Amino acid sequence: MYYIEDKEFGRVLLTVRRNMRNMTMRWKGGTLCMRVPEGVSRADIERVLDDMRPKLRKARGKDSLAYRLGQVIQCYGFTISLAEQDRLPNQIIFSHGESNVVVSVPRGIDLDNLATKEWISKALKVVAHDRAAQVLLPLARSITRRVGVAPTRFEMGRGLRKLGHCTPGRVIQLSENLVFLPSDLIELIVCHELAHLTHMNHSPQFHALVDTYLMGRERELEKKLKTFAWPVVR
Repeated sequence: MYYIEDKEFGRVLLTVRRNMRNMTMRWKGGTLCMRVPEGVSRADIERVLDDMRPKLRKARGKDSLAYRLGQVIQCYGFTISLAEQDRLPNQIIFSHGESNVVVSVPRGIDLDNLATKEWISKALKVVAHDRAAQVLLPLARSITRRVGVAPTRFEMGRGLRKLGHCTPGRVIQLSENLVFLPSDLIELIVCHELAHLTHMNHSPQFHALVDTYLMGRERELEKKLKTFAWPVVR
């Protein structure tokens, strides 16, 4: 057992197995753990790491998530509570209230399992899909009134990497997953797209306009968004 340093993932724990043919890897507590055949070269290890980077990035996101029973996830305009149920052993059950949605997982399920985390994450995105237009569109319209510009219309999308988009036809698309953000970060995304109605680029003039719409907080909010801990797999 030994470590190597990777340019992206940091310290990677390697465990040598005599009778292995292929390398395996998984995240554990934020550390990438690899099992490798005896005699494998460093070059081969690095080649496999490079080939697997996209999948490893996604898996790392799941590993960093921590779900627990009784957890309350604060969304914009409502909350999501995690509970357990013993009625349907292979399903997640949703219970919708006016300001809270209860997401109940099967009793005894391993919440630390990566597949379980992805399953719960997908359930949370289902809730976002159901609730997003109801809570996000009124906020977006109030922001347009405040800044004095308006798109042709707002539409809802499902992106997690691309949270907003302004089309050449002046239609602004907002991701349903914005519901997981606090109101000031939602406002950042909306103002960013509203500024594209004037500047369809990311020029200094564009950012100056975004900063004006946000009353001087663009850099502060961009930094906050980069470090935001999403409650779902991105």
